[in-house]
Amino acid sequence: MKKLFKISLLLLFYFLFSSVATAQSEVSDKQIIKYLKAKKLEWIAGENNLAKVYMKSTKKWGVYEINAYNDFEEVAIHFEEIVPAKFDSIGWFKNMQPFTIVKNKKKYGILINPYEIHDASEKVQCKYDAITIKEADERYYALVKEENLWGLVDWFEGIYLVDPSFENPEDVPLLWVESWAIDTFKASKKKLKADILTFDAGNGDGVFKARIKKTKKWGMYQSLDSEKLTTLVPANYDSIAFFPFNGKYTAVYKNEKVGFYLSYWSYGEKAKQSVPCIYEDYKRYEAAGIPKLAVKKNEKWGWVDWLTGEEKSEFKYDKPNDLPYPYYKQETWIEE
Repeated sequence: MKKLFKISLLLLFYFLFSSVATAQSEVSDKQIIKYLKAKKLEWIAGENNLAKVYMKSTKKWGVYEINAYNDFEEVAIHFEEIVPAKFDSIGWFKNMQPFTIVKNKKKYGILINPYEIHDASEKVQCKYDAITIKEADERYYALVKEENLWGLVDWFEGIYLVDPSFENPEDVPLLWVESWAIDTFKASKKKLKADILTFDAGNGDGVFKARIKKTKKWGMYQSLDSEKLTTLVPANYDSIAFFPFNGKYTAVYKNEKVGFYLSYWSYGEKAKQSVPCIYEDYKRYEAAGIPKLAVKKNEKWGWVDWLTGEEKSEFKYDKPNDLPYPYYKQETWIEE
């Protein structure tokens, strides 16, 4: 008898709980829309209680957190505005993206995560013809289109990292500027009239490469306080490599040929292009603690003095590893 009573009691609790749960799930989208004085509602997939809502008052979309349930036939609806209803269309944050895309008057803007930035919606500027989000190296990038050309913007600061100058978004270099370098970036980009500026990611010493907008030529510079700007390599090249750690020279390119430029930190005002851009490839070596440089010319390899540009061997070797040991004397300091 006791066993039968326990089973009956359990069944009673089960049916009571089931009826409450069923009642809570019976609040319809239509009831919520009416309560919010909205026109449309779209639940965001994978998000608890978050919905895009098209409000009658603004005739725009926003995002709301909505909790609605029917407790013993009494409808209760609670909501919180996450993004104000001020956009013609609005995306949401997928896969931990720090920003999403919104649209107004046929122009697109960048919305930062409102759970992290309280005035995120106020920062939005819908001024781009198109926006593409790209993920690379665990970072998200905002590629934007203006006047049929693509560029790159810092999605948090809203400044151009790469001015719109590319026909395809795939061709835009994915650059990143740390927050500490933003002021230097803005000041240097303006001062140099550059359309692309990229910092040396391996150092925090304010070294960067810049492409001059008018000439499309690259130079290298250093700025530590956004006021003083030191030229390390003048803007005469199609591309430039950053100086390696403690390196006394770096590679510079013209017309798809490589030459070498001496380090300002090693040679000060005497720093210059020491090896002309006439070689097809290069490889660094170290012999007895002294840096040596192998270069390729007319499909053959030889040695060159990186300080003076003087060729130090015949160019008759198919591979750099075929080169004879570099017995020649390589000076590392410029004679006074």
